[in-house]
Amino acid sequence: MNTVPAALAAATRAEVSPSVWLLRLGAVILALIIFLIDWLSSLDVAIAVLYVAVILMSSDLFSRRGVALVSVACGVLTLAAFLFSHGPEWLVPPFARCLVSLCAIAITAFLALKNKAARDALQEQVHLLHRSEAFLAGAQRLSQTGSIGLKMPSAEMYWSDEARRIFQFDDQLQPTLEYMIGRTHPEDTDDLKSLIEQAYARHANMEAEFRLLMTDGSCKCVRMLAKLVHDASGDCEYIGALMDVTASKTAEEALHRSQSQLAHVTRVTTLGEMAASIAHEVNQPLSAVTTNAEAGLRWLNRNVPDLGEVRSAIERIKSEAHRASEVIRRIRALSRKTDPKHVRIDLQDVLLESVALVRREVLRHRVNFDFTPASEPMWVKGDKVQLQQVIINLLMNAMQAMSGMHGKERALLVSLTTAPNGDVMLRVQDNGPGISTQNLPSLFNPFFTTKPEGMGMGLSICRSIIDAHGGRIWAESELGHGAALNFSLPACEQIP
Repeated sequence: MNTVPAALAAATRAEVSPSVWLLRLGAVILALIIFLIDWLSSLDVAIAVLYVAVILMSSDLFSRRGVALVSVACGVLTLAAFLFSHGPEWLVPPFARCLVSLCAIAITAFLALKNKAARDALQEQVHLLHRSEAFLAGAQRLSQTGSIGLKMPSAEMYWSDEARRIFQFDDQLQPTLEYMIGRTHPEDTDDLKSLIEQAYARHANMEAEFRLLMTDGSCKCVRMLAKLVHDASGDCEYIGALMDVTASKTAEEALHRSQSQLAHVTRVTTLGEMAASIAHEVNQPLSAVTTNAEAGLRWLNRNVPDLGEVRSAIERIKSEAHRASEVIRRIRALSRKTDPKHVRIDLQDVLLESVALVRREVLRHRVNFDFTPASEPMWVKGDKVQLQQVIINLLMNAMQAMSGMHGKERALLVSLTTAPNGDVMLRVQDNGPGISTQNLPSLFNPFFTTKPEGMGMGLSICRSIIDAHGGRIWAESELGHGAALNFSLPACEQIP
């Protein structure tokens, strides 16, 4: 509560120090001495001109108002000394000297006041500059953003205090490009050197992210932005900002891990919902294996074994076993918890495998499934398991949307095409009741669902996955005429 008044009192005491009081007393004594000499001396000179020294001294000791009062006092003393020494007789030579002194005092007072005003304005500007620098330093500290300057081609550098703190440079050290490169993580050194080469090539703007390897072994993530400016002499300098983005990168990685874990839980949940279909898909080839094994044994137990039929039965057993293993492989791949790996894949193959996993659900929901394969591969760059999760989720949502339809054929149309901008686009369209206009904008929001038992995370996770792949996902619907869910991904050129 008392911090500000105490600071003001301290500032006041600092302004009027004992030395200042002594100088003020000296100026008063000097003025009195000049007055006495002017009054009592019989010299034919303008003694009062010496008041100019008093006024000049006062400009360093008083405020502008004080300087004005001192000037007026000097003028009054000059007139008083003239009246005391010469009385009412207005002699021409002494009165002329008095006028000369008064003019000198007036001119000196004017110049002193003007100089005082200029100095006060300059001090105010300096104060504001120091205050702005303090605010800037505080803002840089809070935002963990430092500023740097790089003159070209001398490579002379300027570093703010926060930039030094980010790099952990000592105050006595004058950082250079070599020190900057030396503090950079070895894996990111080449990127920083490339950025420096761009600086020497005088690119207009530069932007880069790299890591720093600290002396204690810890790492920092730094983002740097720099802009090229020219001075009046034609020399150029880069003015840049350094931002410590370690905290945001850590939070981003934690969010990514959380999203991956949530996506894995959603995949497992989806597999749980498809448990009956999965059991049927596995049971079919196993039943076929049993049937073919029994047939083969009967052919072997005949008086004359029919080896051809036995060979056919064994081949059918092999085929059905491979079919069962493929079903298990797809399920294990979808349920496996692994980090996403973005590789070049054919989206049509991903779609066909996803359709194979939900084939039993298509039959159970009595849906007329329509898909025309593309004539050529649809290459994209992405994670196969995550894209399968998106496709399965869209297919399951479409079938569940039509589950309440009666007396109308349920149709599910899946198309895979190339968008006008060259992206690969997948469209899942049903002829169900559709999505209302008020629900359409919130369809991909977390925890939004139109199902009584839904969690509202399926489509939200689909959007996160598609966004991470650099694509976009959207919905189209006309109430009463079905809905279409679409997503597009950047096309990946085929490797020759």
